[in-house]
Amino acid sequence: MPGRLCWQGIRDVLRQPWSCLGTVAAVAVTVYLGGIFALALQALDTEFLSDRGRIQFQVYWRVGADPELVGRQWDWMRALPYLSDLRTFTPGQALEVMRQSLNPKTDLGWLRGKNPLPYTALLAFRLSPADPDFAKAMLDRLESMEGVDTVRFSPPQVELARTLGLLSRRVVWPLAAVLAFLVALVVGNTVRLSFARRRDEVEIMRLVGANEWTIRLPLVSGAAFLGTVGSLAGLGLLRLTQSTLADVLNVPPLWVHLPFLPLETVIGGVVAAMLVAAGAGLLAARGSAR
Repeated sequence: MPGRLCWQGIRDVLRQPWSCLGTVAAVAVTVYLGGIFALALQALDTEFLSDRGRIQFQVYWRVGADPELVGRQWDWMRALPYLSDLRTFTPGQALEVMRQSLNPKTDLGWLRGKNPLPYTALLAFRLSPADPDFAKAMLDRLESMEGVDTVRFSPPQVELARTLGLLSRRVVWPLAAVLAFLVALVVGNTVRLSFARRRDEVEIMRLVGANEWTIRLPLVSGAAFLGTVGSLAGLGLLRLTQSTLADVLNVPPLWVHLPFLPLETVIGGVVAAMLVAAGAGLLAARGSAR
C-alpha cells in the first residue's frame, strides 16, 4: 500500500510536466551553485592547507658541531609526526648551495678549510587541526636539541593557514542551511500548487473515509522525487563544469587542480535534498489541508 501511494505521487508529479520541469530546474540550479562553493572550499583545503599550508623550520647548528651527533639528530627528525619534507645540508653542501645562488662560476675553494657555515636542516610539517599548539611545541623541541644554535620559522604562515581552515569550516554550515531553505521553498510551493489543483479530489477521498496519510503520502513522495531528480541534475552539471575547469589553474606558478567532490559528499547531497524536499512537501500538504 505505501509503495503504491508513493508511485501514485510520482505519477501525479509527471502529469504536470511544465511545473515538474520548473521545480527540477530550480532545485538543480540551487544544488549547482552550492556545489560551486563546495568545490572552491575543497580546492582551498586540498591545495592550500594540505600542500601550501605548512610550517617550515630552519635549524642551524653551532659551527664545529659533532657530525655524528648531528647525524643522529637528523635520523630522529625523520620520525617526527606530521613531517612532510626534510632537507639536510652539511657545511660543505651549504657552501655549494651558497656558491650556486651567488654565481656558479664563483670560486669559494679558499673557504673549504675554514668553512663558516654550520650544519643546517629545513623541516616542513603539515598543519594538524587537532593540535593547534603543534608549532610552538615543535619549536621548543628543536631549540632544546644539543648543539643547535638557532631555529627559525614563520608564525604568520601558521596563522594564515589556520585562519583559512577556520573560515572554510564556518562557511559550510550557513551555506548548507541557505541551500536547504531554497530547496524547501521551491518544492514546498510546488506541492501547494499540486494540492490546490487536487483539492476536489482530496475532499472526495476524505468523504469516503481516506485517512490523512493516504492523502499526504503521494504529495510527500512526489516532493522527494523532485528533490532527488533536481539534485542529480545539479550535480551532473557540476561534474561537467569541474571536468572543464579542472586544470585551468594547474599551471605555474599556481599549480592548483580542481578535484570533484568525494563520493560520500555527492551521496550525502542527494539524500539531503531528497529529505529536505520530502519534509517541505509534508509541511506544505499539512498547511494546505487546514
